[in-house]
Amino acid sequence: MTRSDGNLESPLDMQVRAADDASHVGQRVARVRLQTKEAQRSAAQSFEESAECHDRTAESYERLAEATRSRDDYRDHAARHREFAQEDRRLAVRLRQMADG
Repeated sequence: MTRSDGNLESPLDMQVRAADDASHVGQRVARVRLQTKEAQRSAAQSFEESAECHDRTAESYERLAEATRSRDDYRDHAARHREFAQEDRRLAVRLRQMADG
């Protein structure tokens, strides 16, 4: 292989350069893995917060169901939000497992 100054590169120089390049690739891969784990943990936290919001919404619908004549509609809304909360919590657990695994 030819260097930028026009001289040939020795096999030893090429091996050193290849090892250095491989080391940099390994460092980049490690950095990307850490960033991925951080993103998974952040997403898990967002799902937990979303689940809490759905729980609060469900509680509001349940209170409305107790106070009005349209109870079935409000109970249906509450049940749906409880399901959303459960799904968000399942996703949060899965993302945390992926981040820690």
